[in-house]
Order: sequence, then C-alpha cells, then structure tokens
Amino acid sequence: MNLSHFFHQPAGDRHPVPGGLALTEQERELLDRPAFSFRFQIILGFLIVFLLSVAIIIGAMVAVNHIQRRITTFQTWQRFLFDVEQARRWEKNFFLYGTNLQEALESSHEAQRLLEANLEALEAISGPQGREAIAGHLAKYHALLQDLYRLVQAGTLSSRVQDELETNLRHYGALVVEDAADVAARENQLVLSWLDLMQKVPTYYLVFHFVLMLWMTRFLSNRFMKPLNYLVKQTKRIATGDFSDVKPIRKYRDEFTTVEVAINRMLRELESRQNSLIDSHKLRAVGILTAGVAHELNNPLNNIMLTAHAILEEYQALSAEETVAMVKDIVAETDRSRAIVHNLLDFTRETESVMGPLQLGRLLEETIRLARNQVKVKRAILESLIAPDLPQVHGDRQQLKQAFLNLILNALDAIGEEGIIRVTAAPAAPGVLQVQIEDNGCGIPADALTHVFDPFYTTKPVGKGTGLGLSVVHGIVTKHGGDVTVKSAPGHTVFTVTLPCRAPVAAPLDPAGRQEGHRT
Repeated sequence: MNLSHFFHQPAGDRHPVPGGLALTEQERELLDRPAFSFRFQIILGFLIVFLLSVAIIIGAMVAVNHIQRRITTFQTWQRFLFDVEQARRWEKNFFLYGTNLQEALESSHEAQRLLEANLEALEAISGPQGREAIAGHLAKYHALLQDLYRLVQAGTLSSRVQDELETNLRHYGALVVEDAADVAARENQLVLSWLDLMQKVPTYYLVFHFVLMLWMTRFLSNRFMKPLNYLVKQTKRIATGDFSDVKPIRKYRDEFTTVEVAINRMLRELESRQNSLIDSHKLRAVGILTAGVAHELNNPLNNIMLTAHAILEEYQALSAEETVAMVKDIVAETDRSRAIVHNLLDFTRETESVMGPLQLGRLLEETIRLARNQVKVKRAILESLIAPDLPQVHGDRQQLKQAFLNLILNALDAIGEEGIIRVTAAPAAPGVLQVQIEDNGCGIPADALTHVFDPFYTTKPVGKGTGLGLSVVHGIVTKHGGDVTVKSAPGHTVFTVTLPCRAPVAAPLDPAGRQEGHRT
C-alpha cells in the first residue's frame, strides 16, 4: 500500500475547487497543510489491530510449538525414568532369584543412551552440576552392573563381592531413580505451567482486544465527533447571521478541511448576496423617500422663487432692512432645502460596512427624520418614545438605520391617511434593548404571520411590494445578534426588535420614564 497517497497529493489534485473558482490565500494555506485523512486513520487503526492480532496468533503458535517440544522432552524423561526403574527391578530379581541380569544391563544401557542424547535439555533443567551428577550416578550404576555381569559370566562371583556389589548398586540405583524422577517432575511442572499460561492467553487476549477496541472507538470517535460537533456549533453561529469564517481546529488537513473551505466560500457568497439584497431594497427605499423629499422641497423652492421675484421686481422701492430680511428668508429656505437633501444623501451614501458602538436612540432619531417627509406626504402621525441614556449597541449604522426605516415604511404602507405610527425604544431585560414599531393599520392575516420574514413573500397587491423588505430586516437584525418578531390584529400591528447592548441595564423603564421625541 502506498501510504504517501494519504499524506501528499499532487498540487493539482490537492486543491479541488467547485466551479473552478480561484482559491484565496487563506484557503491555499489551509489546503497546503500536511494531510492526514480519515480514510488513512481508519486503515491505520484497523491495521494496528490486525498486526497485534497477528502477533498474538504467532505468539500462541510459538507457545503451542514450545509446549509440544516440552511434552516430547517430558515423555523422553518419563522413558528414562522407566528404563532406570526397569533396570532396578531386573537387578532385584537377580539378587532374589538369580535371573534377569542381562535385562537389567540392557535397560541401564538404554537409559544411558537417552541421557547422552538429551544432555543439553538436562542442563537446561538441572544446570551443569545437576547434569554431571545425574550422568555420574548413572555411569557408576551401569559400571557396577557390567562388573556384576562379568563376574557372573566368569563364575568367580563370591558372596562377599556380591554383597558389596548389591550394596553399591542399591545406593547408586536409588540416586539414579531419584535424579530421573526429579528431572521428570521438573519437566512435568514446566509443561503444566505452559498449559496454564495457554489457558489464560485467550482471556488476556479478549481483555486486551476489548480495551484496544474501546480505545480505537474513542480515538476514532474523537477524530470524527470533535470536528463534527465543531461544525454543528459553527453552523448554529452562522444561523444567527454571523458570517465570519470558520477557523480550522486541526493542524493538518483532512476531509473536514474541505468542508470548512466550502463553508467559508458559501459564507462569502451568502454575505455577498445578502449585501446585494440589502442594496437592492435600499434603492427601493430611496425611491419611496424621493417622493417625500420632492414634496418637501417644493415648499422652500416656491418660497425662494417668490421672494427672489419680489426682490427683482421691487428692489428699487424696498428699503435696505426689507431687502436684508428677504435675503435672510432665501438663506433660511435654502438651508432647509439643503438639510432635506443632506438627510437623503446620508442614507444613500455608499459606505463600507463597519461594526462599532452606536447610540441607538440617536440612530432612531436620524431614521425618523429621514422618514418624516414621507410621513407628511401620507398626512400620518409619527410618534417616538425613546428612553434616555440607552446603553450602546454594537452594529453597523447604515444597516440598522435601513432595518428601522424598512419597518417604518412598511407601517406607512399599512395605515391609511392620518394613521398613527409609534416608535418605542427602552431596555427590555439586563443586556437587551427593545425597539417597537406599532401602527393602527389593516394588520397582517394570521396565516401570513409565520411567513412575513420569508424572502419574496408579501401580502400587498401586485406591483406594491417585492416581499424583500421584512426579509432584509430579519437578516440585518439576526446578523447583529438580535431578533425580530411580529404580533398583529386588525387595527394594531407591532414589530419588536431586540438587540444586545454593550453594557447591562438594571431593569426596563416604565412609560413615565421615557423621553418623548417628536410627533409628526
């Protein structure tokens, strides 16, 4: 198996990009990290288990082979003990009945042959001194039998010599039997110990294998579940409107790295599309505001024109004080026109999205001034109840202003002439500010309340709305870590926007503590 496939891939294969889009520097740096794929981790884990199993099986086979050799050796020493005991029996028969001396000599010779063939095994059991003692005792015993056999064959065996040979044969014979029994017992003990070990090996193996599988399961689970849980956590963060990049938690590259890169590319696409959506709806709002600006500009422009014509036609009859007063009127009406245009330009100006601390009360007042002209055109009433000294919120000025303007314009569309819109801002809970936009319009049908924030969903007649306004509001508020909800009934609708504030607040203020702004 070529393991380099799991660690290093050609540059062209390492950076697969859907759609052939170019990689960013951050993505390239991420994908250039050393690879340690999950496929390799799984193969490596099971390969380790397989190799350990093979090692244990080989060890068991070696142990069984060793036991077989030990059993063979034990049988050899059992045969040695049998030959020695057989020689002793034939020896006793000779001294009792005068027979079997030839058989005793043959049994002793066979015992010597077995001993000489297994001297190395005997040394391993009894050591060099034990081997020399056993060999010496057997050699003397066999020599005494040979001497006895020669004397018997020569017919020169006297009673005194027989008694002396019998005593020596019994002494050395007993030593040989004792030595042979000791060697056989030791070998038998070794065989039993190895058999006992072999009986325990399966239990040890099962315990070891169980612990190993638990460790492998935990190891692979952590490898999978830790990044998976991290991605789940990141997706929940993204669902709140935070489109910041997903930071990798591994120092190497695996399959989750590709997912993280894809998510980051998706986030950039979502942010781009959301910004485009906000910009497109901003243009629609500008179009609505322009009608109010045109209506509002008409009055100062008429005043300027009338005053200028009066000066032009009657400048010779006018005193210096009258001329100065009329010029001051022109300047005042011009300043009024400039302020109207400035408010519109301030809203439409393209600025980079910047998150920072904002005074929510001041931002709401700017938004209300921006919508004032349209309110006048509709001959509606716009009330503001903004609590004093509100804590700062963290957000983008232009986007929040657009969100509140969308809600006000949406309320304007819902009310008839001389309808009432009320904008309220106050603490709702420790660390939370609440803004409510209420109107006494027609309301929203109950079956539509769950869909009002869906893109392209609208209850307005065809050509009167795009269905994007409330969707844009929801996206902006969510991006700022807040929430927007709606409650509606015929004659009363309230949109509630909650935003986290930078400093905790003690408790909501009652209506008596609110600062009334203006009534248009």
